[in-house]
Amino acid sequence: MMTTRRIDQIWLFGGLALAILLVVGGWFMMIKPQYTARDSVQADTADTVIQLAKEQKKLAGLKEQLKKVDEYKATLSTAQKALPYGKTTNKIPEFLKQLQTLGTTYGIEVSGYGASAPEVSETTPTVSQLPITLNIEGRIEKITPFLKHLQSEQPRAVLIESAKLNSGLKGWELQISLDAFITSTETRPVDS
Repeated sequence: MMTTRRIDQIWLFGGLALAILLVVGGWFMMIKPQYTARDSVQADTADTVIQLAKEQKKLAGLKEQLKKVDEYKATLSTAQKALPYGKTTNKIPEFLKQLQTLGTTYGIEVSGYGASAPEVSETTPTVSQLPITLNIEGRIEKITPFLKHLQSEQPRAVLIESAKLNSGLKGWELQISLDAFITSTETRPVDS
C-alpha cells in the first residue's frame, strides 16, 4: 500500500509539475508574445496619434496660408514690379515712360534721360544697379511730391543717389542721379 501511495504521489507531483510547466511554457510561448505585440501596437498607435496631431496642425497652418494666397500674390506682384527680372532686358524704356507719365501727372517735365551699364550689387550678387540720370523741370512745389512719389510710391525700386537744383527757364531745374534695380533671379508670373 505504501508503494501505491508513493506512486500516486509521484503521479500527483508529476502531474502538478507538468501542469505548471504547461502553464509557464504557455505563458512564455503564447501569452507573453501576445502582450508584447499588444504593447507594440499600443506604442505605434500612440506615435501615430502624435504624428497625426502634428500633421493636422500643419494642415491647419496651410489652410490659413491658403486663405491669404491673394495677399501673397499681390505681394509677389509688387516685388516683381519693384525688382524686375533683367536677364534679357533691364526694363528701362518702360520705366522711363512711366516717369514721363508721372511727371505729366504732377505738372512737371521729365526729360534728359541717361542710363549707364548695369553694375552688380556688392551686397546682393543676384541684383544689378542701373545708374540713371534725369532732368526735371517745373515749380518746386510740384517737383517735391514727384520726388516723394518716385522714392516711396511708384512700383519700381529706385534709390536717389544725388540731386542738383538750379534755376531754369521754366522754374527750377533738378538733375538727379538714381539707381534702378533688376534681378537675375527669374520668378514665375503671378497668373501662373
